[in-house]
Amino acid sequence: MRKLYRVPMLLTVCCLLISSLVGTIYAQAATAKRVASAQWTLAIYLVSDNDLDDWAEKDVVEMMMVGSTNNVNVLIFWDRPDGPAYAYKVLQGGLEELTSFALNGIEPNMGAPTTLRDWVTYTKSAFQSEKYALLMWDHGDKFKGCMLDAHTPSEIYDFLTHQEVVTALTSFHIDVLIYGACILAEIEVVYEYFAGGLDIDYYVANEGYDPMDGFPYDTILAKLTATPTQSPLDFSKMVVDEYIYYYDCIGTAYSQAVTLSVVETSKVGKVVEDLRSLIDAIMVDIEGYAEIVSDARGHANLPWSQNGWERLIDLPTFVKTVHDESLDPKEVKYIDPAVVKAVASSSEILLSSLSDAILYYRNIHAMDQKGCLGMGIYFPTSRESYENNKNLYGYWLPEGSKPNENIDLYGLMKFAQEGWLDFMFAYWDVANK
Repeated sequence: MRKLYRVPMLLTVCCLLISSLVGTIYAQAATAKRVASAQWTLAIYLVSDNDLDDWAEKDVVEMMMVGSTNNVNVLIFWDRPDGPAYAYKVLQGGLEELTSFALNGIEPNMGAPTTLRDWVTYTKSAFQSEKYALLMWDHGDKFKGCMLDAHTPSEIYDFLTHQEVVTALTSFHIDVLIYGACILAEIEVVYEYFAGGLDIDYYVANEGYDPMDGFPYDTILAKLTATPTQSPLDFSKMVVDEYIYYYDCIGTAYSQAVTLSVVETSKVGKVVEDLRSLIDAIMVDIEGYAEIVSDARGHANLPWSQNGWERLIDLPTFVKTVHDESLDPKEVKYIDPAVVKAVASSSEILLSSLSDAILYYRNIHAMDQKGCLGMGIYFPTSRESYENNKNLYGYWLPEGSKPNENIDLYGLMKFAQEGWLDFMFAYWDVANK
């Protein structure tokens, strides 16, 4: 989820001015006719019907600094706390209301897969383009879900599980899926989309925190509109570059844990296959390998642990540490050489498939120093930690509610069924004796 901080007084004043601007300068259109084919459509699913609305206003104003062009459609479906949701085409200096979108002007449930599906259907049909990017803006919380709507028509709150994202996006081709949300560059999430059959070429997400300032939309759109012929991969890399440059040189990150990566979704199946081979090799002698696994987990526990997210680690760093220690005679002197050989070989193969899948990643300086390599994985310190955090908790529940302990959200993920959960249980049984 996005991390919350007190908003400085100057920013509060700015947000009030922005709110007035947004409320008065959009031009309403009677219909949204099918437009001639453009190079790009960037469709933004903007869920700020929660505690992020001030930051959403800031981002929309950044978008309006550039706006749409003949070659680039910038579209937003924006749900806010103080009224219904509206769909807009972003113009330079304003917003054009898309009154032909069926959900425009009503209070939707942004946590329902049908709402997201309706938005993608509409933007693909009404705004033809050669390339299509979907940006989902809101809170994110690893395998648990994303897009928290605090005020829905029939419920106190709702959010999209990743299984619901699969339902919403099935049958669509999406060149680039971007998350403007926290901790969603996780193997569990992208594998859910791959195994669910989604047709997504590139997946862009943050392995750590997404700071409150979000993406620098003005510079991203300026570069996209200046070179609209850029490929989906080039666009994805440009988004990463602009994001990291902003937090390295301009914006305030509030945290060390800022990183962004591009994953080729079609390559994720091979990663999971090779990871299964590695953990199968380790589990032949899990007692002998427990200390190396513990070392690898510790090396891979990156700066997000500063705020209690120690249950997440960097997957490539974990694998690299297992590989390197398997080649160190001092570390493996009490382990069967045949097991060591199998682990060293399978970890080397996995590092190669990870390199093929993670096409590009960049970090602010602290994450570079720590070795954040572009993809996270869930690995709590103990069985007890897992049992206490496998379901809904904290921010995702209405005040005073308790977790539904009958719902194991991690166990529902397709990735958990590929051997990783069994591996964690086996390791915890040995390591926590």
